[in-house]
Amino acid sequence: MTATTTATATPAHVEAVFLRRPGKVERAAVVLIFFIYSFSLPNEWFIADRNEEISGGPITQLTFLAFFGIAVLGLNGNWRIAGAAAAREPLIPALLGIAVLSTLWSGIPGTTLSNSAVLCFTYIIAIYLTVRFSLSEVLYLAGIAFAMGIALNYFFIFALPDTGVSITSGDTFAKWTGVFKSKNTLGRIAVLSALVFAMNSRLRRSFFVWPTLVLLAAVQVLGSGSATSLAGLAAVAAFWVGFLGFRARKTLYGATVVMMVTAFSIITVTAATNLGGATALVGRDTSFTGRLPLWQDSIEFGIMERLWLGHGWGAFWTGGGADFEVLLRANFIAPHAHNAFIDAWLQGGPLAAIALTLIYVRGLFWSARNIRADKTVAGLFPALVISLGVIFSLTESGYVNRTSMFILLIVGVTHAAGNKGVVQPFKKPEGRENLVPQSHPGRLELGGGVDSAT
Repeated sequence: MTATTTATATPAHVEAVFLRRPGKVERAAVVLIFFIYSFSLPNEWFIADRNEEISGGPITQLTFLAFFGIAVLGLNGNWRIAGAAAAREPLIPALLGIAVLSTLWSGIPGTTLSNSAVLCFTYIIAIYLTVRFSLSEVLYLAGIAFAMGIALNYFFIFALPDTGVSITSGDTFAKWTGVFKSKNTLGRIAVLSALVFAMNSRLRRSFFVWPTLVLLAAVQVLGSGSATSLAGLAAVAAFWVGFLGFRARKTLYGATVVMMVTAFSIITVTAATNLGGATALVGRDTSFTGRLPLWQDSIEFGIMERLWLGHGWGAFWTGGGADFEVLLRANFIAPHAHNAFIDAWLQGGPLAAIALTLIYVRGLFWSARNIRADKTVAGLFPALVISLGVIFSLTESGYVNRTSMFILLIVGVTHAAGNKGVVQPFKKPEGRENLVPQSHPGRLELGGGVDSAT
């Protein structure tokens, strides 16, 4: 992880962000981190029975522990800067703190401690990426990893259909799952990949490679048959156009609120009600594939049982404990409540649900300001990735997991929060890198990767 030491003369009020530039080995390690966090290890790819769980073994634990070690080594000498990055949105470490503390009252303390530790390690990796790399470089390295994963998914779908395709009773066509156990997971990763590819197509001024990857990812969204993922893909495209249209206008904040409220209301109503012909058209039942009664039962038999503390992070959906009544009534093995806010309350009590909600609300507000502050196309990324997080939190498991989605959410929120005190558009002094705007000299500009595309 060695690299050339940078020495740039800067004004007295600008502090050094890192000691060394990331080298090729470190960048390759980051690509591997994104790939494994997104598509897991090979021991989880070849699963004929998609209800079978093969994870958490010694190889998996050692791999993610090694990734944590890479982050710690990368942050060595930069801990004060890492602390400044974490302080930009203190609610994220507060949410993780609640997860750790829930071990004290968890029905399965070992599981809770393990799950909360995994989240903390993932958070450290996200902060490491924020400190060591510019946002555009994070997107580039993530794009390489996602391109490898998209190709891998196609290999499993067409060359190994017994593993890469799920055919269930009543389906009119096979659902694509790729290397994942469910079509919804494939859909979420494909949507996130499409967003990252689209960002890189603009940042790298690509007219073929990255746009082609956007198309390939969009096809996987369609093939997965995940309605939430399809809605997320459409929302990202609409938000992108809307943010660009209102970027230079004083009504940007109002337009952002209108777009968000409209989109999230439509998705929530679709998820919670029967829309007659519309639900029949997309093959959904009156309970939105069982989500509505699952939400009701999760509240009645889960939240109300331990209203103020929750059941412990990761300790509820275990298939034989506190979730027994919910799973019995649902008549299927639910891995989560299909709503991140309900899950947060189930696991960590009302404080966890409130913290998660405020992270999204504050993040959306800051990201709207970031659109003006950061004039590159990367300035749109925080708003788009946070918006996706809310969409997937409404009817799926959300972002707070050991995934690249959680990493990119933290990177996006931290980047946007860095511009929350900037009242004028962001302007880099000509010929300088990583300098703060002169209108706000106290701000630290994080991220070490110098990228000519930005």
